[in-house]
Amino acid sequence: MFQRTPVALALALVVPAAAFAQSTPATAGDDLVVTATRSPQAARNSVRPVQVITAEDIRLAGVTGLPALLRTLAGVEVTSNGGLGQSSSLFMRGANSDHTVVLVDGVRIGSTTLGTAPLESIPLALIERVEVLSGPASSLYGADAIGGVVQVFTKSAKRSPGVDVALSAGDNGLAQLAGSYAGVIGSTELALGANLLRSRGYDVTDTSYWGHDGDRDGYRDVGLTARLTQALGGGHSVGVQFLRSAGTVHYDAGAGTDDLSRDRTQSVAAHWTAPLLPGVTTTLRVGRSWDQSEREGSSPGHIDSTQDQVSWIGQHAVAGGTLSAGVEWLRQAVDSDTAYAVTSRHVTGGLLGWRASYGALSVQADLRHDRNSQYGGHSTGQLGLAWQVAPDLRLRGSVGSAFKAPTFNQLYYPESFGSHGNPDLQPERSVSAELGADWRAAGLDLGATVFSNRIRNLINWVETPPGSWAYVPQNTARASIQGLSLSASGTLPTGTRVRASATVQTPEDSSTGAQLQRRAREFANLHLVQPLGAFSAGGELNYSGARWDSTDESAGTRMGGYSTVALFAGWQWSPNWRLEGRVNNVTDRSYQLAQGYLPPGRDRKSTHLNSSHGYISYAVFCLKK
Repeated sequence: MFQRTPVALALALVVPAAAFAQSTPATAGDDLVVTATRSPQAARNSVRPVQVITAEDIRLAGVTGLPALLRTLAGVEVTSNGGLGQSSSLFMRGANSDHTVVLVDGVRIGSTTLGTAPLESIPLALIERVEVLSGPASSLYGADAIGGVVQVFTKSAKRSPGVDVALSAGDNGLAQLAGSYAGVIGSTELALGANLLRSRGYDVTDTSYWGHDGDRDGYRDVGLTARLTQALGGGHSVGVQFLRSAGTVHYDAGAGTDDLSRDRTQSVAAHWTAPLLPGVTTTLRVGRSWDQSEREGSSPGHIDSTQDQVSWIGQHAVAGGTLSAGVEWLRQAVDSDTAYAVTSRHVTGGLLGWRASYGALSVQADLRHDRNSQYGGHSTGQLGLAWQVAPDLRLRGSVGSAFKAPTFNQLYYPESFGSHGNPDLQPERSVSAELGADWRAAGLDLGATVFSNRIRNLINWVETPPGSWAYVPQNTARASIQGLSLSASGTLPTGTRVRASATVQTPEDSSTGAQLQRRAREFANLHLVQPLGAFSAGGELNYSGARWDSTDESAGTRMGGYSTVALFAGWQWSPNWRLEGRVNNVTDRSYQLAQGYLPPGRDRKSTHLNSSHGYISYAVFCLKK
């Protein structure tokens, strides 16, 4: 008989690292963000708001993965094909999953065939913070930033000095060991990190899924990061950075086979920062990222994406503001046992930006032109204004344009049963506007943003000819997305730390009025933490409205709304060590993020799973400094 077990299954072991662990001090730069302008600025001065996931947020999230943490932010939805390591999709302000640029320490990552980044492959334990810029950003980052930008920062000597060690365990055979060191040695900043994670998993598909197999879909990952920066004097510095995540994930693709994918996400880069002229600082960055997958089982094969990148951007303080100018070069390539007609392309871009404050008025303006070897040139821009009406009230607004480049799959996928790519596709284009306000009340920082985004030349796979069951991508669709996002964060007089968000939106196909696939009209999150001396306790509530897993709201594809509750607690039992626990989906809520797939916590009825692994979700305990 199926049994629920509302307690943790394992307790982490204490390791001797406590002897040399040290507390992480707060730094004066904790409120600095870079994603909204590509240069550091105080978050409170940013014309376009940037949401930040802090080190504390990451710690309290346990071993849930980066996609689950992103879905707690305003305007952000995430779907996942199961538990840890299974593929995920990110939707920002109702835009498509391939409308978001993802960076790791300034280096673009992702698949050139799918157009998305493997967020599920980036080890959460090695991340220091995440910045999320919602809305159009092609004028800063080029193609694909219709929905926004997610930038991941790995641990560094400035923000995460000292030694950090964590052991975690939970149900479904979950085990993790993670450690990092960061420090300053003379004029050298050094940061190193490693993460080992294993989960036996559960059967992530239900019996309606065409490839349902009934076995466990486990996950293993080894993650490594390294960052080194050397000051050379006179304002000059050089640095290198490295991230690698090598994972193996099991999935269902046919009964009787053990299907698995060996995935590698990797980025490497070097940079040089120097004062080119008095008052002018430039940064030259050269990097490469890899997104590689090798499949075994019923559909063996491999596909490798690489992105070579060079950027040279300078900032000049002039006339009370900062003038930014730069050039970028990007080469994208694909190598696969699937024969693509074209396997590489390159993009050259130039950008010019201005930001300044004149009393209570702040302004940001950006222009960019990109020339792609496949589809020619495209220009984008944005203009934003903010007005500090009162010490605790700020009004802001912006307009901007963006575009999305067709992927190699959309352009050149070889014919298969009549379906194939379309080399005549044009980029998807969007124009977006937003109005917002930020104010402070009762110890909370509050924000409200009204947004509108219209996307044309949207690429859909269209049955060609009708009734043929053969699909070809076409620039046939338009999308209209309007919405309101609300956010709140801070500390109440009771000492309770609060982070909350809510979004109401209308993600629709303009021609049919159908709700865009896998996107809800409303969703919200509430996160509370109450310190109790050496102890702390908290909870998290997630809610999402109904969604459709089809482009036309076809019968049988509706996924109902749901809400989930997580509870967590911590005990600082020594100056250097902390014991933490978390239980997700306490109420054992059944829900779906994608049809045919079961997220953690659903009542899984496969006879292969015994009761000890079929309970509500997973619980995690970890020990760390």
